[in-house]
Amino acid sequence: MQDGSLPGGAVADQGDPDGFERLDRSVSLLRANFLMVYFALPSVALLGGMYVWLWGYERMIWQLTGGQYLLSVVILVAGILAHEGIHGLTWKLTTGKPFGVIRFGFHWKTVTPYAHCSEPMQAKPYRIGAVMPLLLLGVLPSLWAIADGTPGMMLFGLFFTFAAGGDMLILWLLRDIDGAALVEDHPTRAGCHVLVPEEVKA
Repeated sequence: MQDGSLPGGAVADQGDPDGFERLDRSVSLLRANFLMVYFALPSVALLGGMYVWLWGYERMIWQLTGGQYLLSVVILVAGILAHEGIHGLTWKLTTGKPFGVIRFGFHWKTVTPYAHCSEPMQAKPYRIGAVMPLLLLGVLPSLWAIADGTPGMMLFGLFFTFAAGGDMLILWLLRDIDGAALVEDHPTRAGCHVLVPEEVKA
């Protein structure tokens, strides 16, 4: 991980990384699994605490022990697939890149699904794509549940707020990168490379 101010100039050609120096903004997949907890827990605690303050915890306990386990598993699996789909669709809409460069898969060693864009993109759409699953599957369902007291919706929102901890980590790794700078997914680690024109570095 680099420190401090990285030059992040706008670049017209986003498809050809030649002439760039790659600056690493990534962590190992194993470390990312630990750091995501650090980033996600405060949000989960805040949203969950608001629900318990307004509605108590008994509704969520009943929901967890109500016996609809198969349905819960189906909903969670669908949500996990939707999480990665939202990444890819958002990148497609914000960059205009073809779906052919957006790939989905599963990393068996760390038991995590992923969405990956095989071409560089500007940091702004990269960030938007990173945050959208957190908002759509985590924060918004949680706020809905806090407003109307629905325990199942609250548990869904808390789960996918927690699941977005890795995305929060990515946003933090890119916290000081200009929105016009080019970034590309790191091929083996959690995070990305920032592509800095060699003449800027010089």
